[in-house]
Amino acid sequence: MMHRGIAIAATLLFAALVPIGPRAVAQDPAPTVSKQELARTKFRDLTERMQGLMLVLQKNDADANAATDAGILMAGTQYVQEAKIHEHMALVRQRIEQERWDDETLAEIAALRDKLVRLAEILQNRNDDLRELLERIAQLEKFKDRVDQLAQEQADEKEDSARAEALQKLIKDAEQKRTEAQALLQQQKAVRGTTNELGMQAAAQATKPLADKEAQLQDDTAKLAEDLAQLEAQKERLDAEAKKADGEQPQPAEPGKGGPSGAAKQAAGAMGKAGQKLGDNQPEPSLKDQDHAIENLEQTVEELDDMIDEARRELLKLPFEDMAKRQEKTKHATDTLSKDMEQAEEGENGEKGQPTPGKKRVQQAVPKQRSAAGTLKEFKPAKQDQQDAKENLEAASKELEEALAQLRQQLQDEVLRALEERFTEMLAIQRELTIATAKLDETRKNVLTADGSLPASLAEQIGGVATGEGDLEVEASDALKLLEEEGTTAVFPEIVEGLQEQLHEVAGLCREHRTDPTVQEKQKEVEDTLELLINALRRTVERKEGGC
Repeated sequence: MMHRGIAIAATLLFAALVPIGPRAVAQDPAPTVSKQELARTKFRDLTERMQGLMLVLQKNDADANAATDAGILMAGTQYVQEAKIHEHMALVRQRIEQERWDDETLAEIAALRDKLVRLAEILQNRNDDLRELLERIAQLEKFKDRVDQLAQEQADEKEDSARAEALQKLIKDAEQKRTEAQALLQQQKAVRGTTNELGMQAAAQATKPLADKEAQLQDDTAKLAEDLAQLEAQKERLDAEAKKADGEQPQPAEPGKGGPSGAAKQAAGAMGKAGQKLGDNQPEPSLKDQDHAIENLEQTVEELDDMIDEARRELLKLPFEDMAKRQEKTKHATDTLSKDMEQAEEGENGEKGQPTPGKKRVQQAVPKQRSAAGTLKEFKPAKQDQQDAKENLEAASKELEEALAQLRQQLQDEVLRALEERFTEMLAIQRELTIATAKLDETRKNVLTADGSLPASLAEQIGGVATGEGDLEVEASDALKLLEEEGTTAVFPEIVEGLQEQLHEVAGLCREHRTDPTVQEKQKEVEDTLELLINALRRTVERKEGGC
């Protein structure tokens, strides 16, 4: 809450604002000069109080609130000097004394009023705090957008490396299975040669070892067929991903094409038949089955060679140079972001400002990206480094999102409190305007001129009410903009928009010099709306403070 001394200073300033509104210029100069002199006196009193309060508060360094208030008063005093408000008020007074009612004078009065409004905002410390909070949120949102973009780029680049790594693994696994298939082929040929030497008939003790060996070959070849089926599924997935990346529709495998796994499975089947015949002491009939096993194993080796050659061709197609360039570009963008986030921590006068969430994670991603780019330049995949960089960027995004959630909650709390103060001030002003309208309506009944028109002085006073209502309309418009920027409070904008429309209507009626009961009733409706808003805001703040 604002310190009582600052509240008094702000109240004095609002009092000084009233006589110098651009529509308050009278047709008779003497009252206007008096009003302007009153404004100067009040403003002089204000600045003296501000300086006195600042000295008192500066002595009370132990009180954090006092230190904050002293800073606010110092900022206000400095603004008075920089904006040369005292000189500006003297200039306006001089023009009024000279009875200069031209557009230039009106512009000077409007400019002076704007300066005083700005000073009021500084003293209330309302808009600056919210503006800084909004700027902080906007800053972190931009950082998060950049982090998310880099994380997506890194994910895409990792997928390219993942394909290269998967092709390399496919080649390695296929070469290993080809070695196994060749070993089984050599063993089958050896069993076939021994079987052929036995002739038509052989002793049972001669065929039994061959039957056992054939059974072992069958088991090993069946296991090879299972492994090859998994290898083929891996290749099919890679082919489908490649076609999808190229914008082509993946096609299912053609029926009837068994691949190396199919050939190995047929070899295992032939080995089973050969083993059974050898177990029945029939070496000669088993030779045909052994030949089938050999043929299928040879086919298995050939198809594995084809798979290896195709995978190598696909690997050579991968643009490692382009991948390295893209990774280098992403690394540079990440490094730039890291520096921007670090620079954002620098406060005024070289002091350290607020830490930037996610900065360390972004910094940790850079060396991983640098290592990945170097690996890709050697025509090697860099999936792990890229995965690490991606995870760091995603962690940075999460930290930023958590910080933004806290700031948005803080913003909502600040907006609610600022609006409560704003609407409370508006209600006090509206009540004064409503009373003034009622008094003016009573006065006009007795001061009409002979032709039934309003005297100029009375018209001026009603115009002053219209100006006040118009100023409140501007206040409502500013409150609505604040709610729209904050963006999370869903209920209040609609009510404030209705308040703005009410004030616009009342101001319009007053500009027509109307003060009748209808106008007064509409002013009461404005008061009711303001009271509704204030009560609703207070309930919301209390509920949030209570954790509900």
